[in-house]
Amino acid sequence: MMNLKHSFSQAALSMSLFCTAAFGLSTSTTQAQSRPSTVTVAIFTINDFHAGIVSDPRKGVPGAAYVVQTLDSLKQVYPHNVTVSAGDNFGGSFFYSATRPKTLMPQVFKDMGITLSALGNHEFDEGQDALADKWQHTELIPRTWHIDYVCANTRNAEGRIPAFAQPWAVVPVSVGGGRTVDVAFVGLLTSNTPWQASAKRLKGLSFDGNYTAVLDSVAKLPGYDAVRRAPLRLILAHIGTQMKDGRPVWDDRDAANLRTLNRPDFHAFLSAHSHSRVIGMSETVRPMPLTQGLWHGIYISMLRCEVDTAAGQVVSVTPELVRVNPHAVLSPKAARLQAQIEEQLHTTLFRGMPLNKVLSHTAKGVFHDRKVSTTQTKMGSLVCESYATAYRRAAHLSDDALVVGVSHFGSIRAGFPAGNISVLDVGEALPFANPLKCYRYTGAQLLALMEHGINVCTLGRIQTSGVNVEQDKRGHVKRLSLTLPSGKVVPIKPDTKLVLVADEYMVTGGDGYLPTQFPKAQEIAVTVPTSTDAFISYLQTLPEIQ
Repeated sequence: MMNLKHSFSQAALSMSLFCTAAFGLSTSTTQAQSRPSTVTVAIFTINDFHAGIVSDPRKGVPGAAYVVQTLDSLKQVYPHNVTVSAGDNFGGSFFYSATRPKTLMPQVFKDMGITLSALGNHEFDEGQDALADKWQHTELIPRTWHIDYVCANTRNAEGRIPAFAQPWAVVPVSVGGGRTVDVAFVGLLTSNTPWQASAKRLKGLSFDGNYTAVLDSVAKLPGYDAVRRAPLRLILAHIGTQMKDGRPVWDDRDAANLRTLNRPDFHAFLSAHSHSRVIGMSETVRPMPLTQGLWHGIYISMLRCEVDTAAGQVVSVTPELVRVNPHAVLSPKAARLQAQIEEQLHTTLFRGMPLNKVLSHTAKGVFHDRKVSTTQTKMGSLVCESYATAYRRAAHLSDDALVVGVSHFGSIRAGFPAGNISVLDVGEALPFANPLKCYRYTGAQLLALMEHGINVCTLGRIQTSGVNVEQDKRGHVKRLSLTLPSGKVVPIKPDTKLVLVADEYMVTGGDGYLPTQFPKAQEIAVTVPTSTDAFISYLQTLPEIQ
């Protein structure tokens, strides 16, 4: 297995430039100071960055330049270090999509010092060929930068790990005096991936959720001795965790398998995917320190590892979370990156409009909390109404036409804070710009879809435009009505004929929906805009969102 060499620049920056939230949780009570051969090796991790390049204080997003600034400050304090990503680096970002092929992501990762990442489900957003390309076709890629992906539980149709990934990587960290400490990373990806990525982009791939068996099988591969010899061994996983009763718990379809992990051969677990702030000991037979730092670079996960270089042993591992300071004075390096970001923000056009063009305004804010996924949200209603409006316009129908827009909960990535709503704000709320599909539907089909989206789908409640749901005592959907834009309420009977509009990801099986719920024979041949375009057009008709 290839060794990955990482080098880091040291910025002469004050520790006052970042805020720390440290949770002392050591795996050993041994005092490192009593061992002269002991050095501190720091592991810095970002997770679910989703190309959070642009700073947006309203949403708590610090922006890439401030993440770079904080990392540089940390590296001054902990000079023996390595920085990695736990996956979902770029997908789900409108800014990223709008600025292709001049994306700043390679420059951002170079400035952060990241050349190693776990595979996340959103790494597949542009397809396997693009993933294998690793941004090589972007115009602004730094010549001295590359990235490698680790994932041990992804297999192709031949049963092999795909060429764009490797099961592990060993990173030598210089600790002075000609000494190095090898840090081994074994990658894992949630087995939820087939339900959270486009099926056509995962063709031929499988994702094993028997994580114990995966780690056991990987240990039998040629070259794994490099992992065994590494004094510090970590699991770098795009697998979700949450805090419950003050301790981490798994958030994965194979949580039962994760709880059975008993791995004395690993020292810590770096998680991602659930966009949560998590710190503590893992929910496994043998607990390990575990961290996850929300998303968009809001927190940096840090493992402070005391390593006895003479004995080649880890003395202790302490997980910490470091809050990125979005108000730090930027160093020249971070300032240069920020200048590049601002230039793209003001010069990049989407459909002929600058990204900062104001479309609408809201005094109170329109919220969509992706962690509270059991309700119909105001944002969901607006998005779905824009889908219905797009069809009515394309088909030259009145507002009273029975058209229903629907969306899977996860496609809506954010709401709108109080204030002006720009093209970029809309894009970050609906970053995927999925094609919209339209179907002739019956009331019976809509009721079945609503039952699935409320009581079967575990990835969030179905969102609709104006659909009123009446449920029985057991929570099953028994009756529907539709509130039209005029305010008129129409009962939806089993034989009621209507038009349903949904995005392509949903109708092809995304987020737990079934392609059979969207019969190809009922699809309407009509040209409508993408989800993002439809929402932009709709908001231009709403100077103020009430």
